[in-house]
Amino acid sequence: MSDAEPERFEIEEFSYYWIVDTEQFKAKIQNVETIMIVGFPPMGNVIPYHLKELLSDAEEIGRIYSYDFPPMVEARDDEFEIPHDELWYSAEKRLFCYVGKYPETEYIPKSAYKQAEGVAQLAWELNVKELYTIGVILPQQEPFKKQGGEITAFIGCFEGSRKKIPKNMRKMTRRNIGRYTIIRKTGLLPGFAARLGIESYAILGAGTYPEDLRACARALRAFKQLSGLVIEETTEIESMFERSAEAV
Repeated sequence: MSDAEPERFEIEEFSYYWIVDTEQFKAKIQNVETIMIVGFPPMGNVIPYHLKELLSDAEEIGRIYSYDFPPMVEARDDEFEIPHDELWYSAEKRLFCYVGKYPETEYIPKSAYKQAEGVAQLAWELNVKELYTIGVILPQQEPFKKQGGEITAFIGCFEGSRKKIPKNMRKMTRRNIGRYTIIRKTGLLPGFAARLGIESYAILGAGTYPEDLRACARALRAFKQLSGLVIEETTEIESMFERSAEAV
């Protein structure tokens, strides 16, 4: 047994630990304009999780820890796994996938602010040009039920966005919608990122109930349309989401 003192592993409100060599990775993306998709529980994380599984060159580059995550461990075969979120990168697609695995503690609102601020700063350091958060919305609720037509997603945009919103989507502005709120980190993160000069969007797929996987399929299609990324591998996943929701 080595007498060397082990490296201290410390978790603060927002602690990022690299898995890859930091200098080499940052040098590799130094002149690359990247995109980041971020999803948090309970539904938003479904999309970045499946994306990182589908993209053959995706590699996990870092993990995010917080003492606001649930106080527990998962007992794996060869280790105790402390709760963390994951950050993956596909060089082919120039795409970061942030997989939020654990919700912030609801009775500590500042934890949502701290994590949103931390992820936004991390995105800036990684040369992210466009950032997208993913969520679900129920259009039958006020004020959205007055929209009419088949709306598949609602898009929250940063000020100055020049992206054209497809006809089957709606931009979330007071003029188009009325009152509106994008809650928790799904809304806070693009708010922080936009202040750092990152083009930021919140995509809320339209569903009929809170865990409607059809909303995930619609949000994924909206992400591909807005980002311009061609990801043919997702077609099967989108169909699976639709079938699963119809079976409920």
